[in-house]
Amino acid sequence: MTKKTVLSAVVVAGLAAAALLAFAAGRSALAGQLAITLDPPTAENLVGTDHTVAATISGAPPGATGVTFTVTSGPNTGATFTCSVNADCTTDGSNQVSGTYTGDGGVGQDTIEACIQLIGVQAPPCDQATKDWVQQPTPTPTPTPSPTATPTAVVVEQLPPTGGQPSAGSDFPWFLAGIVALGALAFGGGMLLRRRAR
Repeated sequence: MTKKTVLSAVVVAGLAAAALLAFAAGRSALAGQLAITLDPPTAENLVGTDHTVAATISGAPPGATGVTFTVTSGPNTGATFTCSVNADCTTDGSNQVSGTYTGDGGVGQDTIEACIQLIGVQAPPCDQATKDWVQQPTPTPTPTPSPTATPTAVVVEQLPPTGGQPSAGSDFPWFLAGIVALGALAFGGGMLLRRRAR
């Protein structure tokens, strides 16, 4: 290998290293200009429902910036997100993309992190939000009211006027009482006649 070849190889390697450094510096500078925010920053949902966070990027040209959504801690750690409007989790013309996941891990608080995807940047811009998962409250049973007693009608048997006939079905023995009264009069009259005869 000649000195010229060695020198050429060193120059090429140096140019490649310089290009990589410039690329990394450019990426770092770009990362310093970018910012991401999550909305809503806090929320509360019932366990088993879906939750959606919207990421907005500032400092980047409109559209096609990739975002990663992750549940970093909580009952749903590692949950899978579905992105919209773009299914590949890239931003739209308004530099926004939404991520949705299902909170089926139980009660607790999730920490959600969204980061801008930048190749070669170890600490890309990120933002965090929290999500509280609560259980459906058990409904309090409504007490059943006690039934109101229905008054029972009482039929009062009316006595017939003096000297009148009793009503049909009356329990008082009027006929027997009349016979006894007549017998008493006859007996008393007979006794009176005997005394006078003496």
